[in-house]
Amino acid sequence: MSSKENSWPTVTIAALLAAMAMTAGAAAQSSDDDTVLPPVPKPRFTVVDGDTVRFGPQTVRLFGIDAPERSQTCDDGQWRAGLLARKALEDFISGRPVNCRLVDTDKKTNPPVAQCFAGEDDLQEKMVAAGWAWTLPGTKERYAAEEREAMERKLGVHGHKCVSPAEWRAMLRREAIRREQGG
Repeated sequence: MSSKENSWPTVTIAALLAAMAMTAGAAAQSSDDDTVLPPVPKPRFTVVDGDTVRFGPQTVRLFGIDAPERSQTCDDGQWRAGLLARKALEDFISGRPVNCRLVDTDKKTNPPVAQCFAGEDDLQEKMVAAGWAWTLPGTKERYAAEEREAMERKLGVHGHKCVSPAEWRAMLRREAIRREQGG
């Protein structure tokens, strides 16, 4: 393990949100009978896309991977990689509680970046190993073997004419600029 891995905070995002909900619920119960507020529900967990989840209002990016964007297609628009990557992440979670360890903060969009697990399963590793995500530059060593295997076996995005999400986003930006300039 690298020294960076050993320095990760042990507080999980799910635990933090649960503590906030319990505190709010306790405050509501201690108020006068005529001003009792209903208990605060547990934050709702949702899968946003293949590399992003949400705990209530808090968006969390999965550490070290880049999955196809929700609207990203491959094979000249014939294969909906983004929707399939989201479904794959939902299937890997399969209704189990998700725990995340904070690693960093996304420098561009600011949400927390965390390594997330469903039970003992490393969700990032599962997404890369099944070919539903690429490893990000700077973290290649973390899931390199899984990515190599997925590429060799042509799993997920590696079995189709797909570009990485970073290349796809850059292509969209170039097209938008071209349209703005009338070309």
